[in-house]
Amino acid sequence: MEIGSLRKRQFALDVLDPSQVGEARRIAVESAAWLGMNEEDCGKVAIAVTEMATNLVKHAGNGKILCEPLSMNGTMGVRVLSLDKGAGIPDVARALQDGYSTYGSSGNGLGAVRRLSTVFDVYSVPGLGTCIVSELWAHKKPSAPSCFSVGVVSLEVRGETENGDGWAMRATPDHSFFMVVDGLGHGTFAAEAAREAERVLTDSHSTSAASILRDCHDALKKTRGAAGAIAEISQTKGTLTFAGIGNTSATVIDHHSRRGIASHNGTLGHQIHKIQEFTVPWHKDSILIMHSDGLGTKWDLNEYPGLAAKHPSIIAAVLYRDFHRERDDVTVMVAKNGQ
Repeated sequence: MEIGSLRKRQFALDVLDPSQVGEARRIAVESAAWLGMNEEDCGKVAIAVTEMATNLVKHAGNGKILCEPLSMNGTMGVRVLSLDKGAGIPDVARALQDGYSTYGSSGNGLGAVRRLSTVFDVYSVPGLGTCIVSELWAHKKPSAPSCFSVGVVSLEVRGETENGDGWAMRATPDHSFFMVVDGLGHGTFAAEAAREAERVLTDSHSTSAASILRDCHDALKKTRGAAGAIAEISQTKGTLTFAGIGNTSATVIDHHSRRGIASHNGTLGHQIHKIQEFTVPWHKDSILIMHSDGLGTKWDLNEYPGLAAKHPSIIAAVLYRDFHRERDDVTVMVAKNGQ
């Protein structure tokens, strides 16, 4: 994904009744049209969002639709997430079959969304709710420039129009860098700090997490300041190296362990006492989860059977759904080896 070139990155809409299904469809189609997707592709987006939002009302009672623009090697697309805390789908495989419906409709809901999607995944547990991801591209999805699959939820606090949180990623032949940044406070000035940190990572030629974080510190002196963290993954070395300042969190999970990695106290752009790198192993089944303090820290993937095997966007959305602190901007980034 080409980071930093698309604004607004992500919107969220509460779907509480049938009237909001049309609103979700309209916003998603407008986003697709703004990207330059043609009428046929916009029609596919409209069908997918309508089905997903309708299911929220019919089966869960309410939920959220999240939509974000995508760009890869000049090809545009849209990623749509639906999430709810409803009763869950008892039999996902059956629900994806053509002609299946619990409401006497044509039964094209999830089956139609899956057929239209380049990327599609469902996570549903009885009693815990459902999360669905669908990616719809203007053309056949191009090959990814990175060997990682990444999913992000990054949203401003309710009532604000700009997101004071941010994220970015950059891939080189030998390393991939991932950033989460949290501008102090929220609103316009926090967003300015977050956008500047994103720009530094995108433009930087530095080859280590610590050096990029130092560049961020220098660049953010003209802003309100921010907390921020950078993870650098080397597939050839099998390592993840992390450096963070302020209240940002990073966790590496694999089949054998869960490792939380500490950030040092301070504020990028204002005062830092120490930038220190920590290195941990990175395996084929490793998962990186980074987030701002808009997400609570008491989550545990072990409480969600099978979630670790799902698309990173599903993991990020489930954590956002269940652990988002309502009074702050929030960013959750999940990265894992591509499949």
